Amino acid sequence: MYKAVKEEKQKRTHKESYEIYGSPKITELLNKKGDKVSQKYVYSIMKENNIKAKYIKPYIQTTVSHDFSDKLKNLLNRHYNPT
Repeated sequence: MYKAVKEEKQKRTHKESYEIYGSPKITELLNKKGDKVSQKYVYSIMKENNIKAKYIKPYIQTTVSHDFSDKLKNLLNRHYNPT
């Protein structure tokens, strides 16, 4: 009974976090709510139910704007004309 209640609370917490949180964060949230559980216990329940945290890679912009050449200016006033 005890384990089933804890499992349900843990699954609900995992779903509320958009499945991002792992065992350390879920343990912290459950302990703040008043349920005293250890990280090892949360990890074992997650492993039994095949629950994993999803890692979201940060977005990195790799392309350069098409207006990039318009922003370049000859600040040094050099007159360089290669042949």
